[in-house]
Amino acid sequence: MEAAIPDPAQTETETETETETDYLAFGLRFRSDLALPELTAAAPDGTEPDLRIGLGSVGARLPDAVDLPPRMQAGRDVFQLDADAGRFRVTGGRRITVDPAPLASARDVRLFLLGSAMGALCHQRARLALHAAVLEIDGLAIAVAGPSGAGKSTLAALHRMAGGGVLTDDLCAVTLNGNESPTAHRGLRRIKLWPDSADLVGWRPDDSARIADQIDKFSLPILRGAPSLPLARLYILRPGDSTVPDVRRLSGPEAAMAVVAQVYRWPVAVAMGKAADLFDQCVGLARRCEIFELRFAHDILTPRRLLTAVIQQAGGGVST
Repeated sequence: MEAAIPDPAQTETETETETETDYLAFGLRFRSDLALPELTAAAPDGTEPDLRIGLGSVGARLPDAVDLPPRMQAGRDVFQLDADAGRFRVTGGRRITVDPAPLASARDVRLFLLGSAMGALCHQRARLALHAAVLEIDGLAIAVAGPSGAGKSTLAALHRMAGGGVLTDDLCAVTLNGNESPTAHRGLRRIKLWPDSADLVGWRPDDSARIADQIDKFSLPILRGAPSLPLARLYILRPGDSTVPDVRRLSGPEAAMAVVAQVYRWPVAVAMGKAADLFDQCVGLARRCEIFELRFAHDILTPRRLLTAVIQQAGGGVST
């Protein structure tokens, strides 16, 4: 059973609403006043939620907080993001309070709520949050990590368009339990794609799929993917000299530090007092999961080559 997480004193005021819906993501049950179509809806079953998402008034400053770019604050078990779409505060892993800007659209609000705020939540709930997409191949979770623009989402979209399962894109939550295999959990049920990536995978989005009002990026729904699976491999994408992917397995301290480098918003976790536990999680993952470096040079066929390399090494999967 998961240990209770403290709920520190707050300066925001929650607003009660008549509409609440339960959702499942990151191995947690959310109860939200806001409609969240990017998450998996859960039928009421009498189960208490792990956390609540509610509308309310959020103050401009957190007490004793560290300022972090861009427009973030963090303190012990508390995080705040000030964005054009509103203010978002995550407290003790138990509550997210959303204070929307007066003219913000619902999808603009969700963009920030389901990004940085969810990453902070994972840190508060002792989930190892990685900047990674996760594919389902032969009943196992295969994570693909790397910086923005490395090709994670395009690779995941190719797998999805070929009929493969995808657990999540961009933000991967992993839990470790003793000496058992680490577990990757379903995240958001969408893959974010720029127009050129959408064109490459053969998808033609319309304006309703736009992730935000003023961002030319689109949301491809994830149709298949288990709620959670054993995480067998983590591939880290890196630039190289050859268009033929070069796969190298990492081990020991090199593998552990490679995992650390993929942590989602590491400075936020440090400011919330999670650095020591998070580092231990990274070391634990490197010991119980195969870690690979995947080097390549970009060209138009690179995403297909990368997906083929990952599937072949995994020993099966869908045809690409």
